[in-house]
Formats: sequence, C-alpha cells, structure tokens
Amino acid sequence: MFIPLAVFSVQTNESIQITKVTDGDTVKGIVNGKEISIRLSGIDCYETSKRDRCYKQAYLNKMTVEDVIVKGKASKQILTDLLKSSNDITVQFTDIDTRYNRHVGIIYAGSLNVNKYMIDSGGCTDFEYKH
Repeated sequence: MFIPLAVFSVQTNESIQITKVTDGDTVKGIVNGKEISIRLSGIDCYETSKRDRCYKQAYLNKMTVEDVIVKGKASKQILTDLLKSSNDITVQFTDIDTRYNRHVGIIYAGSLNVNKYMIDSGGCTDFEYKH
C-alpha cells in the first residue's frame, strides 16, 4: 500500500522503526503506524541479485556480475549493522518515487546522516535520483 508523501512532513524528521533492509539504498519501515518503502536519496548502491541493473553496473564499472553482487551484499550488511546499532532512527522525506511505489528520503541514526555514511563506507556512490 502506498501512502502519499503529503501524509508525512518534508520539513521535519519523522521517527521510523526499520522492519527490513532491502539493499544498501532501500529500507522498509514503520512511520506513523504505516509500513512504507524508502529509497535513500542521493545514493546508489550495488545490486544484491542478478537483475538488469546488476548487469549494467558490472558493465559500467568493469566488474563481473558476481563482484557487483558481493559489493551489494556488503553494502546491505553495512546498512543493516548501522541501523541495528541505533535506537534513534529518523527519516526526512524528500520525494516520491511513483515508478517503484516508494518514498525517497534521508535517514538519520541519531545525528549521523546514513545516506552520506553509506557513500563514505564504500559500495555506494552519489546518485541524482530521476523518476
């Protein structure tokens, strides 16, 4: 079920309870009693399975598909570990991705910008999201 962004504030951070880390740049979580999918804005991480995008990443980065998947799983684990270690997780919504029926935003673990942390930790790159 897709909850319109208008239900959430883009000015303030909303508390979120993470229910699933899908990959290094997408999570599911409960905000205001509703479970939603959130794409981390401004980043792109390697894929965790053989999809069209995985093959494209392999080609563009001169890597094997298997290497892309290994890096993608490592990014997912970094995000999982980070979010598990924080009791204060919030999200600031920035956009809506109607193509994949999800929200786009910046996640914070305390005062740490998780999106930036994922770039700094490797496995993710800057990405201007276009929908």
